[in-house]
Amino acid sequence: MQATNGAAIIRAMMTKHATSTKVALALLLLCALLTACDPLAPFPTPTAAVMIVTPENTATFTPTITPIPSETPTPSPTDTPAPTSTPDPCLQAGGTIIPFDEFHSEIAGENLRYRVYVPPCYLESQRRFPYAVLLHGLRQDETEWETIGVIQALEQGIRLGAVGPMILVMPYTGRIGAADQFYPDPSLEQAILEELLPAIERDFCTWNDRNYRAIGGISRGGFWAYSIAMRHPDVFGRAGGHSAELAAINAPNAVSPLALASNDAFLPDVDLEMYLDNASADPAGESLELFSSRLAARGISHEYTIYPTGGHDEDYWSSHISEYVSFYGEGWPRSFPDLPSCLEPSP
Repeated sequence: MQATNGAAIIRAMMTKHATSTKVALALLLLCALLTACDPLAPFPTPTAAVMIVTPENTATFTPTITPIPSETPTPSPTDTPAPTSTPDPCLQAGGTIIPFDEFHSEIAGENLRYRVYVPPCYLESQRRFPYAVLLHGLRQDETEWETIGVIQALEQGIRLGAVGPMILVMPYTGRIGAADQFYPDPSLEQAILEELLPAIERDFCTWNDRNYRAIGGISRGGFWAYSIAMRHPDVFGRAGGHSAELAAINAPNAVSPLALASNDAFLPDVDLEMYLDNASADPAGESLELFSSRLAARGISHEYTIYPTGGHDEDYWSSHISEYVSFYGEGWPRSFPDLPSCLEPSP
């Protein structure tokens, strides 16, 4: 993944024990700084990458084209205009936001309303679309993702061919999302898995395969996104956490992303795509760095970006919304013909 202002990629490096006392002491000191590092354990080769983005003001130069000699004389230009292709109306039109203002959750005991974005030509295409569930932060609501520009970023990406059409589901997480309530007690996790997803897949043409279903969140929403995805990789194949508050004090180890990063026996084999980011001055970065180091120590692939500027606020998230959209849509089909038909059951 490429960051907007350029990136310096730091990859975790492992070494074998050296016979030199000096080198051995240095390794032990390094392990003392890393969480869950056992100097006597064998070192895995991590595939995780930590990307620290540093702004660089580099000029873009226009490449010089060297003409290729040819024995055939260049024909004289004619006045015949070149034919122009007809713009794809799906790329010119915008998508649609459909609000569901009344969605009573029996699990939460409250109205967990939500908003659904469907891409241009959703009805006309008769196709099934991948979708992402996007969770807002604490004391925010279901409009936060729209406020930071997710619709504009997605539609620009669709027009440029940089990302494919997808459905976005933006729920209000209510009081239950702010509470420290976890399974087996009624929780936001249950409300999403047992109520929201069945409603979405009943009412919309979605591609109901974990590889085409993502979940992500901002701040507190990032905690829920990771807690849910790490425990249900059969449901979600991709998870994003943007300034995610992973250090939930009252979360038991069974649902805590920080604990799962170290203890989940199945995590290395589930092929869960993971992306995290925060500004360098964001207090949430402390738990994210710990989370990343625990994943790296187990060789679990993920992407973690620390941006040098910004805070824990909407200005920061808005400035990186294009990166978020690119992550959620990475590898998903970019054209309508490549999507499965809505007239047939989801593959």
